[in-house]
Amino acid sequence: MIGKEGIYVQNVQKRRLQGIGATLIAGTGYALMSILVKGAYQIGLSPIQVIALQSWLASLLLLIYAVLFKREIFRINSRILRLLAVQGLVGALGTSLTYAYALKFLPVSVAILLLYLYPALVLAAGVIIWHKRVGRQELTAFLLTLAGTTLASGIFSGVSEVAWLGIVLGLASAMACAVLNIIGELVLAKVSPLVTMCYTQWICAIGLLFVLKGDILSIPWQNAQTWETGLLLATVASIIPFYMIFVGIDRLGADQAAILSTFELPMTFMMAAIFLNEFPTGDQWVGGSLVMGGIFLLNWRFKGESSYEQALDQERSD
Repeated sequence: MIGKEGIYVQNVQKRRLQGIGATLIAGTGYALMSILVKGAYQIGLSPIQVIALQSWLASLLLLIYAVLFKREIFRINSRILRLLAVQGLVGALGTSLTYAYALKFLPVSVAILLLYLYPALVLAAGVIIWHKRVGRQELTAFLLTLAGTTLASGIFSGVSEVAWLGIVLGLASAMACAVLNIIGELVLAKVSPLVTMCYTQWICAIGLLFVLKGDILSIPWQNAQTWETGLLLATVASIIPFYMIFVGIDRLGADQAAILSTFELPMTFMMAAIFLNEFPTGDQWVGGSLVMGGIFLLNWRFKGESSYEQALDQERSD
């Protein structure tokens, strides 16, 4: 028979596996988003129009779902709502806008690597703000991620003035994404991933109304390609990965989910090569490999470590 200790360990391991699976699904969806955004530019949409299209359609779908099936979502206290407002405006909207504009100046492979400085920022915030204990494996993963993204950005090989603007925007997207993850961990202690996703999307959509000054008609709604691209962005590249990343944060903690989500990097490289004919340079391959090394190191467990110790470590990190 399995004792209480064994059941506890099994439950923790199950939650960890759920978190890993959800985060990998999120990474795949976000990789697809980069390709879809580039495709949207080819049909004449601007970065702000792409993000508005994605956010408004996703928010509408979520609102319909909540009204029909989950009306309890609308019962939320004011403190959590304030946190979700910051998450929606700074985290979701900030990440989307800065990353979309970075893609105007940079190849997909460089923009995504700059975005993935955010796991390093999340880990650093966890140590500084919440005094989380960081082991050698997490610290090494942090350094690998930092070194990989820095190398792949091209900073050491010299960049043009336009590329520098793209790099600044890419770094800004990393900082905004770090805010999304950090606040997400706080909010998920009180509400479900579904509630977190819905309010973050809705607040982001409202923010975009002010950014566009209500000019919804600036988007070419009469174009069938606009609707096709928008629905793909809203579902497989927004709602699904958005929900899954919050499940990952809920199960693993913001720092581990952030580093694990860099699975998006190789997926983005492959999709950019297949759909956009964009092939990474040697530095970008090396940088991407360093980041991937951080992923595997984060999830490695020494053979001598007992299952119970693993469970306790996981419980402390949640």
